[in-house]
Amino acid sequence: MRPETTTQPYPSGTCWTVTARNGYTQNTELVLYAEPNYSTITDDYTPDEINAHELWRIWVDKVANKAHERWPDLYRPGEVTILWTLTTPALGNVFEAAPHTRPLPPDPELVRMFGRAYEPENFLTHFKVPTNAETGERINWLRLPVLDRGWNATTADTGGFIQEVTGWKPSPLQPTMDVVQLGRAAGLYVPNLG
Repeated sequence: MRPETTTQPYPSGTCWTVTARNGYTQNTELVLYAEPNYSTITDDYTPDEINAHELWRIWVDKVANKAHERWPDLYRPGEVTILWTLTTPALGNVFEAAPHTRPLPPDPELVRMFGRAYEPENFLTHFKVPTNAETGERINWLRLPVLDRGWNATTADTGGFIQEVTGWKPSPLQPTMDVVQLGRAAGLYVPNLG
C-alpha cells in the first residue's frame, strides 16, 4: 500500500515561469491577494488616524448585508464577496485577476452598455499557465500562498484591518467570507442582520 501524502501550500520563494501571450517570459514568485468587498476603505485613513477595530466596525456596518440585498437568492446575510488577484509578494510586476474564481452576477449597467453579459478578463486572458521554474510542473492555483495583510503602527495594507482584528485570512480562491461568523468567533462587533 502506497503511503498517503498531503498537498501543502508552495513554500515561500517558489519561482514560476510566467509567459505572456506575446511571448515575453519572466521567472517570479506568485501569491494570491484577497480583497473583500469595500475593504479599500483603508485608502481613506492611516493607522495613526484610526485603529483596526474602528475600521472593522465601520466596514462591517457598511458591507455585511450588501451582497444579500443586491442578490438575495445568491448570498446570505453576512456574506461578503472576495475579489482575488494574482500578484508577487511585493505587489510588483504581475497584478491580474486570479483565474478560477466565482464571478459576481452580471452587472445590469454593463449588460445595458455592451448588449450582453460582460466577460471579465483574468490572468489566463493575458498569460499561459505558469510552470514551476525548477521542475516544469504546472501550477496548482489552490497551493499558492495568500498574502498576509495588516493594519498597525508598522503596516498599513489595504484591507489589512480584517486580518489584524480577526487573525483570519481566506483560503485560496474562497469566493465569500461570513463577517458575522468571523466577527463572533473573534469576539468583535457584528450588526444584527435579523
